[in-house]
Amino acid sequence: MASLKDQIRAATDIRHQDDVEIPEWVPGARFRVYGLPSGDWEAYQNSLTKMTRKDSAQGIEMSVKSRKAEIVAKGLYDQETDERVFPDLREGIAILSQRSAGIVNALFELIRHLSDDGKDFAQRVQEAEAGFGDGPS
Repeated sequence: MASLKDQIRAATDIRHQDDVEIPEWVPGARFRVYGLPSGDWEAYQNSLTKMTRKDSAQGIEMSVKSRKAEIVAKGLYDQETDERVFPDLREGIAILSQRSAGIVNALFELIRHLSDDGKDFAQRVQEAEAGFGDGPS
């Protein structure tokens, strides 16, 4: 019997959605969109707000930057090959930054949903408990 650590390591808990079509980009193509693993999602959340202190007289300056193109580049896959559409993330970010804000935002929201970002801890625990017995033993 595998240890708990090995069972966690082998778990397939990153959700995805198949058959995502973006006819404005590639008519007829089907994409697979993945949620992000915890580390990637936390890095994104931590990068949203940057606070800097210039000096005590001027106070604190806060800036917010969007990284939606980066998140979409990480979560967008070719459904036929299950390979990332943009293996070079910098190139993907550059390309997506020039595409429709509406499409990029819709894909971002799908990735956010698949990453369970909108759920509270109790909901996540309930779902995890419900599906825990379904995995390999």
